[in-house]
Amino acid sequence: MSRTVQLASALLALGDVPHDHAKLMTAAQIISLYQFDHYPVRKSDGGPYEPWNLVPRLIAAHRAKTATVDQPEMAKDRRIAQAQALHDERMVAKAAGAPRPAGRWQWPKRRMR
Repeated sequence: MSRTVQLASALLALGDVPHDHAKLMTAAQIISLYQFDHYPVRKSDGGPYEPWNLVPRLIAAHRAKTATVDQPEMAKDRRIAQAQALHDERMVAKAAGAPRPAGRWQWPKRRMR
């Protein structure tokens, strides 16, 4: 028994493909329905190609998870990293004795009640 047949059998055990449909497909066709998702450590975060970090998902489910979960989380990570870099830059400037930057960090012009 080849590894291709074994992989197809393992993917069918997930229950995503109906048995009647699977009987009409070859092992290669069954495998082509799936993509491997890096979970819990995303590939963009350095997730390895190791069995513990790969989850087989149907292509449509993988695309949906990427669009609704992974991409928003990566965008948030970028925003946090950008804010942290700005904070670090300000702390270095403060330690060097530089004046505070003008702009939104000044006290408001209107009177507070």
